Amino acid sequence: MERVKVTTYTDPGCPFGFNAQRQDLQLLWHYGTELEITRTMIVLTQRSSSFEELGLSREMVVGNARRLRSSYGMPMLTEPPDRLGATIHACRAYVGARIEDPARADLLLRSLRRRAFSEGQPLDQLDTIHGAGADAGIGSDTLDAWLADARVERALREDMAATRAPLPEALALAHRLSRSNGGLRYSTASAVFERGARRVVMPGFQPFAVYEVAVANVAPELERRPPPQTVDDVLSWAPYPLATAEVAELRGLGLDEARDELQRSGAKFVPAAGDGYWSRG
Repeated sequence: MERVKVTTYTDPGCPFGFNAQRQDLQLLWHYGTELEITRTMIVLTQRSSSFEELGLSREMVVGNARRLRSSYGMPMLTEPPDRLGATIHACRAYVGARIEDPARADLLLRSLRRRAFSEGQPLDQLDTIHGAGADAGIGSDTLDAWLADARVERALREDMAATRAPLPEALALAHRLSRSNGGLRYSTASAVFERGARRVVMPGFQPFAVYEVAVANVAPELERRPPPQTVDDVLSWAPYPLATAEVAELRGLGLDEARDELQRSGAKFVPAAGDGYWSRG
């Protein structure tokens, strides 16, 4: 059976992309290998700048981070860095992995996000990218080669162009898109679901129920895997440590219930940014 093609638009430096990892995990758990997922890099910023240059105050940035952490429960720092770091280098590294080592690409993206939002490491620093590569089993020399590769650069620019050419269905919901150089682009966590002649376009950050509706519309006969029955099921399946909020999302529990179940299971906990990450004990 033909797999469902899912194109998602994201950026390792976007806080909504960091929080949308909860929905990403749900998608992978319930449909897994029935999906062919392509993560397209938005490139939110091509150069580092101060918040003042962008017309933002530190109070605005702190307030937004606090709202996101309160709403979604992910381990996210609320004190902003001194500047807004360019994300283009981290995006380029991910595109390199997507082309040359796809099995490690999502591990790299995951680590870039964790380092940026849970540990406060700037994405415009090569040390951060190298550290994320080491987490994913990718050597620094390999990453440096990808960052200088003309083929990777062309693919990155293609990602940027696709992001800034939303489909008509997305343009019909322009309020869920973002402004970019006078035009519109997909906002983070937007996605396009396709199979055969069927297509559903999902602009913007959405709850997982919208993902399910999209999959059902393009592939109504696709079997949906039931939710995990225990946190051990979740941690045994996940290829990396998970935040409490991610386990709660998969299990259909509140944060406190999920945390209690994780503690009873003997899972290993590493604190980070007001909460932390869990792995098998």
